[in-house]
Amino acid sequence: MEEIKNWLQQLDQATHEWLGELGDEVTETELTWQAFPDGHSIGSVLTHIAEVEAYWLHHIACGEPYQDIEGDVLNAEIDQFGIKWPTPPPHPLSVYKALLTTTREKTKRLIGALDSPQHTAMRGEREFTLSWLMTHVIVHEAYHGGQAILLLLQQRKRPA
Repeated sequence: MEEIKNWLQQLDQATHEWLGELGDEVTETELTWQAFPDGHSIGSVLTHIAEVEAYWLHHIACGEPYQDIEGDVLNAEIDQFGIKWPTPPPHPLSVYKALLTTTREKTKRLIGALDSPQHTAMRGEREFTLSWLMTHVIVHEAYHGGQAILLLLQQRKRPA
């Protein structure tokens, strides 16, 4: 159980770091801005972070019914490999933070209730260890959290 607690703390620490750097003063315009058509926006990236955490940890690891967070919030699906990121509706940052917080609270409840760090889960024919699932989500979030910060800096530092 200590190992599970440690993974959850690592996930929280990663979130705390990039969200702290993002700050609280991100405008709706900044949240929806895309550097190029169909490109990433901060709002779509934050939604994607919540979606991936819910998919891998709630749905795959713990067997919860799948919830289409991206479709619900963005009114469209992200095709990350085809680089088709929908422009998010103009929500305030508090909406995205609430989504991340709600997702994380559920993650802590579900993953925290697992009785073994040796827990495994199936996705189709492939078996995943809890260690792989947690590492995947932590790395994924750190990647996209940094991307959100870069998008904000890119907007704020571009010539007028």
